[in-house]
Amino acid sequence: MLSFLERNLDPRNWWDEAAGQKKDEVLEGAREDFVREGDVGGLNGGSSCETVEMEKVRGENGASGGEMRWSEQDDDDWVKVPSMLPDGLGMFAQGHPMDPHEPNFSELLPEVLRPYPAFEGWFIRIWDSTKEFSAAVIMATNYATDESQVTILFAPGRDVNPEGDREAVKCGFTYAVAVKTKDAKFTRNRNAQECGERNVEPEGFRWEANGIGSIVVTPHVTEFDFTVEGYHFKARLTKEVLWDSHNSENGPEGWARYVSIIPCHWYVYSLGSTVDYSFSNPEKTIFSEGSAIGHVEKNWGLSFPAGHVWLQAFSSDNTSQVCCAGAYFNTSIEKLSSPYIFVLGYRSPKLQLDFRTNDLGIVFKDINFSPLASCFSITAVGPSHTVELKAYAPYDTFSDPVLAPVTKREWKPACRESYLATVEMKVYEHLAWGIPGTENLVDTQVLKSAALEFGEDLLTEASECTGH
Repeated sequence: MLSFLERNLDPRNWWDEAAGQKKDEVLEGAREDFVREGDVGGLNGGSSCETVEMEKVRGENGASGGEMRWSEQDDDDWVKVPSMLPDGLGMFAQGHPMDPHEPNFSELLPEVLRPYPAFEGWFIRIWDSTKEFSAAVIMATNYATDESQVTILFAPGRDVNPEGDREAVKCGFTYAVAVKTKDAKFTRNRNAQECGERNVEPEGFRWEANGIGSIVVTPHVTEFDFTVEGYHFKARLTKEVLWDSHNSENGPEGWARYVSIIPCHWYVYSLGSTVDYSFSNPEKTIFSEGSAIGHVEKNWGLSFPAGHVWLQAFSSDNTSQVCCAGAYFNTSIEKLSSPYIFVLGYRSPKLQLDFRTNDLGIVFKDINFSPLASCFSITAVGPSHTVELKAYAPYDTFSDPVLAPVTKREWKPACRESYLATVEMKVYEHLAWGIPGTENLVDTQVLKSAALEFGEDLLTEASECTGH
């Protein structure tokens, strides 16, 4: 079936023309019906192109840095404002993937798909190679329950006091702290895209919650400032390294981004941003600040995938990056699930390679999951290149479980991460999908302080099989 993009259909133009109703009249009727049914506590104004101004205060040198000011006029707390049909089907409308997707609660969607997306989350990881320090923040919102969560993960550097056990917070482990809130608000910059023009850069948005902090995303600048359980993490990311250097909208999914029935989507905004950061916890005498490399990505959809593995790494000079993920999706039919789907992206001064299950001519083979051994390996074969990848980390370096909306309405343990992994890679060039005798080794990498993540279901299944 052709996607909406391929058929050149715009759901925003669907309205009851035969009945002579204008779009605004249909919207108003839909809102009244929606409120009568008691599904929401209140609705705000319509879908005009009013703008929430975002004003940069430039420094003396005229750079784009400086304080970010957001006006409060027409402040749009749209997490609580459903997108009503026929103005637009949130699950089909395609804005920039880095921006929030306005959740759609319309009764024209089957109940199982309401709202769509049910959740959305942004992930930013930094690595300071000089201090051997790594940290990440996850900001996720469950639109089905109107609840958000911020998780900070970190692997202390070598300057942390090495005395004591894991609970003392020491080098060689990955830690996770989290907080939930229903007192959070999105504010986004409504620009010309809503009036029909296509935007090739993120519109930008701000998420904030009292007592926790905020994240502000604008084209080419991402800033956040969060405090969770005494850990204060602040960073400013610029000079993004896009997945596709020619188009910031293109990410690891390729054309599958436009397939609305996929339960979970994945987008990578930057493989290696320039970062200025500070991280501290005075009570635990932890403090690190300086320059780092940053990775920025996000997920959205109905539920988190099953059986997933994910890894990400940079070279210390940020000239090479790799990112890989694999998972499958459960279906409503008991014991029936999709095949495994993999994506692998590799960038180096020599090569720019993408491998996707959903692309013709790509084969993933020699796949090995060993969650309890904290090891994952895979071989990706394309028409001209083959990548052999292996990632591993000591088991006790993994964090406590990270919560995510594994089901539409429940936060459950979804995964564990280590920021002390190693990724080894070999890249071969060859003729026609690896005709024997034509392979030529053209690149090798050993990337330290990588991120490796296993789904909690994989870890649970492995433990049950071994009796642990």
